Amino acid sequence: MKNSPLKIMFFMLLLAAAMPMFAQDIMPSGMQNLVDSILKIFIGDFVRAIMVICLAGCAVAYGFNKDNEKMKRNIIAIGVAIAIIVAAQSIVGAIWGAAGGQ
Repeated sequence: MKNSPLKIMFFMLLLAAAMPMFAQDIMPSGMQNLVDSILKIFIGDFVRAIMVICLAGCAVAYGFNKDNEKMKRNIIAIGVAIAIIVAAQSIVGAIWGAAGGQ
C-alpha cells in the first residue's frame, strides 16, 4: 500500500500534538526560559504594531488597486495571513485549554 502525503502529514500533525505531553519532562529549565523569551518577542507590542501597520498597508493597497484583480487577490491573501498570525496566540490557547493543558 502506498503512503499518501496527506496520511503522512496527518500522522506528523498527530505526533506534534502529542509532543507537549512528553516534552514537559524532557525539556531543561534553561531551554524553557529561552522558549519563553522567544515567545515574548513574537507576541509583544512591537510585533503587534508591525502587524497593524501591514494590515493598514493592505487596506490602502486594496483601495488603490481595486480594479486590478491579481493585486486584489494578493492583498486579500496577505490580509487573511496577517489576521491568522495575530489570532494564532488565542487559537493555540483555546486548543490547549480544550485539550486539558494548563
